[in-house]
Amino acid sequence: MTPFLQQIATLFYETYGTDIQQMAFVFPNRRAGLFFRKYLSQAAGRPIFSPAIRTISELFAQLSDKQPADRLQMLFLLYHIYIRHSGAKETFDDFVFWGEMLLNDFDDVDKYMADARQLFTNVTDLHEVEKDLSYLQPHQIEAIRAFWSSFRPGEEGASRRYFLSVWQMLYAVYCELRDTLAAQGKGYEGMISREVVERIEREGACRLPYSKVVFVGLSALSKTEYTLLRLLQQQEIADFYWDTGTGDKVMDSDNRASYFVREYVKQFPSSLKLPPEPPHTPDITLIGIPSRIGQAKQVHALLEEALGGRDEMSADEALRTAVVLPDEQLLIPVLHSVPEAIRHINVTLGYPLSGTPVASLMEAVLALRKNVRVIDGKPCFYHREVLPVLNHRYIQATSPAEIVAIVRQITDNNRIYIAAADLQQTPLLTLIFDPAPTTVDVSSYLIAVLQELNRILSAQRIERDADDEEEPTGMDELEQEFVYHYFTTVNRMRDLIGASRIEMSVDTYARLLERLTETITIPFRGEPLSGLQVMGVLETRVLDFERLIVLSVNEGFFPARKATASFIPYNLRRGFGLPTYEHQDSIWAYHFYRMIARAKHVTLLYDTRTDGLNTGEVSRYVHQLRYHYETPLREKLVVYNIASSRPPALQVVKTEETLRRLDDFLSGGTRALSASTINTYLDCPLKFYFSSVEKLKEEEDVAESVDNRVFGNILHQVMEESYRPYCGAQVTADLLRLAADEKVLTEKIQRAFAELFFHTAEPRPLSGQSYLTGEMIRKYVRKILERDRRLTPFRYVASEMKIHHPFTLTDGRTVNLKGFIDRLDEVRDTIRVVDYKTGTKKDMHFKTVENLFDRTDEKRQPAIMQVFTYAWMYGDRSNGMPIQPSIYYVRHLFADDFDPSVYRGKEKEQVTDFAVVRDEFEDNLRHCLDEIFDPSVSFGQTLHAKMCSYCPFADICG
Repeated sequence: MTPFLQQIATLFYETYGTDIQQMAFVFPNRRAGLFFRKYLSQAAGRPIFSPAIRTISELFAQLSDKQPADRLQMLFLLYHIYIRHSGAKETFDDFVFWGEMLLNDFDDVDKYMADARQLFTNVTDLHEVEKDLSYLQPHQIEAIRAFWSSFRPGEEGASRRYFLSVWQMLYAVYCELRDTLAAQGKGYEGMISREVVERIEREGACRLPYSKVVFVGLSALSKTEYTLLRLLQQQEIADFYWDTGTGDKVMDSDNRASYFVREYVKQFPSSLKLPPEPPHTPDITLIGIPSRIGQAKQVHALLEEALGGRDEMSADEALRTAVVLPDEQLLIPVLHSVPEAIRHINVTLGYPLSGTPVASLMEAVLALRKNVRVIDGKPCFYHREVLPVLNHRYIQATSPAEIVAIVRQITDNNRIYIAAADLQQTPLLTLIFDPAPTTVDVSSYLIAVLQELNRILSAQRIERDADDEEEPTGMDELEQEFVYHYFTTVNRMRDLIGASRIEMSVDTYARLLERLTETITIPFRGEPLSGLQVMGVLETRVLDFERLIVLSVNEGFFPARKATASFIPYNLRRGFGLPTYEHQDSIWAYHFYRMIARAKHVTLLYDTRTDGLNTGEVSRYVHQLRYHYETPLREKLVVYNIASSRPPALQVVKTEETLRRLDDFLSGGTRALSASTINTYLDCPLKFYFSSVEKLKEEEDVAESVDNRVFGNILHQVMEESYRPYCGAQVTADLLRLAADEKVLTEKIQRAFAELFFHTAEPRPLSGQSYLTGEMIRKYVRKILERDRRLTPFRYVASEMKIHHPFTLTDGRTVNLKGFIDRLDEVRDTIRVVDYKTGTKKDMHFKTVENLFDRTDEKRQPAIMQVFTYAWMYGDRSNGMPIQPSIYYVRHLFADDFDPSVYRGKEKEQVTDFAVVRDEFEDNLRHCLDEIFDPSVSFGQTLHAKMCSYCPFADICG
């Protein structure tokens, strides 16, 4: 079918010829003007002078003597005006949100020519409503009455009284804002358009240098736009052409799409008659995809199908194909999905400045200011704000070695707050981690950082270009463009804030800067009239394409779910003719039905997922097509082939290299196996391979709270310090009371925290979560000492005793074993090997020694196996005294039935002498170690899935 703009261009050239150059054509957007020029050139077939091309906003600007005001400047001005009228002490931080809301409301009031005095008045006398607002329609008056009838004298609550006090002030605020802007020769969009039409009404004529003004394809006119059209119509210099598609759906009275346009066609008829267009139903395919990004990937398949195996799509065919993005965040995935055979792409959407790498870096830099603390007289930055800055690729590229060293120092030493001096290792980092800037200086601070960053990376890029390097680090030309735009935005912020003399917090500054960057888009370079068209919904106005691919055809995206925040209640908006959500519904419906009206092939993609806020519901327009218009739809559902079969078990065969590494645990090697590593093998041989053979470790993170491992280490150290003075000596109850002294315990706990958690030489008082954890450790230590007093007198042998012992395998080779025995003491002629456990209490009973090494047993007792290993290793040093393995589960210390003893067999016999099970234990340990060093036995996965829950290598083996 013939595009609407081509019909207009052909009709006007055939009617007026070259006289068309004296006319002005007004379109909804500039892109429509470009396409119109193209069609006009084709109709003329020779060079001619172009008529004036305008958008409706540009026409108002041409008719006005005022310049558009800067929005941020208006926000500052509005704040000063509000404070003057209210007398409130409200800060700008509190005002900024609803200040932006008021600017939107004032713009609507003027665009829709509402009587501001009547709107911002407390109409408590409902009998006066009809007299004062007699110019309104009955349904509008009823809406106003419905709102104000809820405000009965004497019944207002605090929130209603506050609303009324602000409401009655808004007319004065509105008037002063307009007067101040007018004195500066500026105005917001609604104010400018209202003044234009009111001046034309007063003067009775509009002087324009055109023989005719032709309005083409407009929709959803504001009251000022409608009035301008009516005034120009009365002067007989205006002509109107409404894009109603093929008429069957856009003009359907049951369709919201016709809400505006049916009235416009009657009020503003066309002078020339366009050729009739027969009803047309496009070929529509509906595709459901269970993925947001999957929609973008499906674009590739659809465009490949359109190519039909050809090496290249012709320029004309590409121009007649459009990909429409209601969700503009899919722009980059879609661009990556376009086939190489489509050589030219025209992107009407700009790349948002807020989505650039420099924006993410500046956001992280601003976040640094939120948690600056002074510790020991030094300004310090919070690690959660520091690491995103240091790990940003721009910062990494400036001084890689220095940055890596700083990050390692932070993580290795668990630095929660880092002194600024420790971070200022390069000129750029000195600027970034400057603790001095106040809110007033934030703009200058950001500008200095951007300038230094740009200087360093530009120099590096020049050096790389000279060496013909193609490293993906640093910044390319496009990203330098991003930095330039961000720099000019911050510069503008500095000038505006300086002129307004407004104080604000860093949070508010960051929020305003983010708003500014969201409104700035960096255009893609391209030829608008060549190649595949990738555009947003609004850019499709008045344009027609043969092939349409529309993504995100879901409720919430098409139509959009966005509701504009407003201080004016719904009923008053409806009563005074201001736009409401019904208004938006009609606009979106018009865009949809007009867009598909002349297309041959339409593909609608939607996300079928139902997670979070996504309902997976297809747009209402699809249901209307299916049920109301009974339009044939080809429906498809894209599914992903997900294998449900269990993945094959992962095994690591013992290669020569693996065996060489295992040899390091044998006699003559430098390493030794501990009881905990043997337990790891029994739990999962593959985990043993990763951690002990390959020496893989988890990436270190800064821990703000004490985890279970560190908690246990701190407890062990405090207990070691408590008993250190008594090693080899007789311990009495009085000595243990001295060890439990509050002051002494506090010092020990602080020293343990400094060494094991804070990684500092100087102990310091604990605070926050560390204080609470310290108090828990104090409680456990005091309880251990209390339990030990019941055993006095006894001889304390050693704490944290490091022990090594060789172990002979079946084949004669010797394995190095090592261990740290938490505690050795001699109680009533028995040596106790004590192991402290800070985890959940496990069963202290085992059936047989063989069960301690049984990997198939989910209830295997690794704690008993570990303390038995220590008992076996210490056996040669006991001088014939019985050895009793004991386990202190500190969480169970407070129970009445606390018992550290180990029990065996069905009869639950207490193991008071390890010699009873020593030989059997040694045989089972030998069998386990033989298996570890057997070249024919691979390292396989665990038999129990629950072992994978907290395994750091779970992602590797799946």
